[in-house]
Amino acid sequence: MAKKKFKLTKSKFRLSGKDSKLKIDDKKAREYYFRVKVPEGEARDLAAETGSDLFEISRDEVDMRKPSLKYDFYCIYEAEVNLKFLRKRKQEVGVQEQLMGAMVGKEIYTPRKGKDVPGKAIFLEMIELFEIENDASFILDGVTGFPAKTLEKLLKGPGKKKATASWKKKARIASGKYKSLEKVVKSVAKDAKRVPKGTKRVLEHTLTFKKLKGFYVPTYYVNISAGDQKQKLRVNAVNGNVALKV
Repeated sequence: MAKKKFKLTKSKFRLSGKDSKLKIDDKKAREYYFRVKVPEGEARDLAAETGSDLFEISRDEVDMRKPSLKYDFYCIYEAEVNLKFLRKRKQEVGVQEQLMGAMVGKEIYTPRKGKDVPGKAIFLEMIELFEIENDASFILDGVTGFPAKTLEKLLKGPGKKKATASWKKKARIASGKYKSLEKVVKSVAKDAKRVPKGTKRVLEHTLTFKKLKGFYVPTYYVNISAGDQKQKLRVNAVNGNVALKV
């Protein structure tokens, strides 16, 4: 659907009136989950191998608790923020010494001694209308809140199933900064609500998600130790990747 053309009218430049609230379009929200492909025994082997490297000991010396299977949340989104707002600015305009007065629009201005320009000047009060558009795209690890670019191939690849409300209710979803698309949208909207310093009135403010996909990836959480050294690992139960829990 084509954007509605924004027409410049006198009413648009009025400083009085309510600010337009942020409108969020998240109609493209979709959530998926992956099935477990890496068995628990293989996850234990991967954790032992990683522990051996971390602690610089043999695999047999790595102490390990039973792996706990949870679903880590990831998100891919592309968002656009559009903001139209008014700002008031004073403009000093240098004039000739002989000038008695000037009419700008329907206002009459009398020249005075200039502040920033030599000689006489008139001081105009301008109402400016600005439009700002910002785009952002992100692949997010919901557990850490950090980028997850390395998971792009997996998340965009095959093998996904639609995550229904009933599935989400039964699944053990890992704790973290983001556990659902709703939390991601809320966080992005919080940043989108910010307006430039000096804004007098917000005319239009929209946040549109061109892409908004959430993914629940099965992950084994494994506690390993060697003496006083302890670590918690995240073993991806789809592709076997191992990472430290941070």
